[in-house]
Amino acid sequence: MAGTGKSQKDTPGKALADEEQAFRRQRAKLLDRYEGQFVAFYQGRIVGHDRDDEELARRLFADLGDRPFYIAKVEREPTVYELPSPELER
Repeated sequence: MAGTGKSQKDTPGKALADEEQAFRRQRAKLLDRYEGQFVAFYQGRIVGHDRDDEELARRLFADLGDRPFYIAKVEREPTVYELPSPELER
């Protein structure tokens, strides 16, 4: 089987997971400075923050293009969204 020349390290999914880990590692510092805001990570660094996640994403797409970046809300207790399963609605 022929390879694509890309390693697992180069995949967008791996890059996104790395950004999420950077967010988690810096969580305590983020809470002190950005609690209640959304922060964006690219290449392990904070590259933006805003109270509006859509505005933050718009700016990052304009600045970074189609590169993988991670946006998360800085909060003490993560918000959990419960959505009904479509299978249960039948």
